[in-house]
Amino acid sequence: MSFFSNNIRNYLFLSFAKLFFIFFVVLFFISSIIILIGIAGVTFVIKISFSDLLWLYLYTLPNSIFFILPITFFATCILSLSKISYDYELLVFFSLGISPNKILKVFLPISILISITLLIISLAIIPLSNSAYINFINEKKTNIDVNIKSGEFGQKLGNWLIYVDNAENKEYTNLVLFSNKGLEFESFILAKNGKTNNINNIFELDLYNGAAYFAESFNIRKIKFDNMIIRNKPGEVQLRSYDLYDFWKEAFGDKITNKTKRFSHYVLISLFPLFSIFFLPLFGIANPRFSKNLSYFYIIISVVIFYTLSHLVMDNIPLLGIPILLLLWGFVSYILYRRFILKFY
Repeated sequence: MSFFSNNIRNYLFLSFAKLFFIFFVVLFFISSIIILIGIAGVTFVIKISFSDLLWLYLYTLPNSIFFILPITFFATCILSLSKISYDYELLVFFSLGISPNKILKVFLPISILISITLLIISLAIIPLSNSAYINFINEKKTNIDVNIKSGEFGQKLGNWLIYVDNAENKEYTNLVLFSNKGLEFESFILAKNGKTNNINNIFELDLYNGAAYFAESFNIRKIKFDNMIIRNKPGEVQLRSYDLYDFWKEAFGDKITNKTKRFSHYVLISLFPLFSIFFLPLFGIANPRFSKNLSYFYIIISVVIFYTLSHLVMDNIPLLGIPILLLLWGFVSYILYRRFILKFY
């Protein structure tokens, strides 16, 4: 009997693995394109080589995996069970004495492994990779590897949108700079010439022979200048591996901060696969003679509901809401599992 159970376990696992690989590759490919499009926006500020592009891609990869992994696991588990249900294979398993609880035991270790992996990615790897991304950009700015092109609109340099008629060897002619720091404050600078410098790791843009306009409320001030220097000091190193404790310590203060909300969001999404374990047979197991295959609909609805609730918890009761939402989600799924699956199979 143990040999028979092992074969059933291996069969269910292989059915899940094949579908999981297909879903993950497709979603990973789509997310990679989105990441590369986002990285392309960096080239408007700094010059990057192909190797730099790869590094930036690797730094943004953990965020993409964290988004893909829980949804892919949840969907493929349900779809794999649904497939063998509507192929009449699960009915054969039940007639041979394989209960839904034994099917759950196949997916439980995988869900635990997925949740642990997501916790490591979200609470450790993502903060470190985000810090590395920022440090990489700051280092490039420190080296004045800026990429100001002539005749192009929408180029950004720090808080400034910049346009130049001609750019050669980090020297520019006919510059236009615009900065909007709020609804009631705008800055507009015109200069005939300009160049970039790096003095003690402080980025400088030297402007010559121009005029600056400052609009504040209903007043506009004009200043003519022979030389104006705009400085932009790059950020310091943001985070190191031994700073993770201090990084998340702020999330447990008296006030609700952005880190508190991020911590709540990361934990809820990471534990979603584990606390949704009873939804897998609930949505995946069906009698093909009497019910239609609505597994795709169930997947979309349940994911939308959980992610909506997690955002509500994150914004209102981030720390207290973690155990409340997870326990409520797990309890509801267990009650429905007993009512609609165990009662009939």
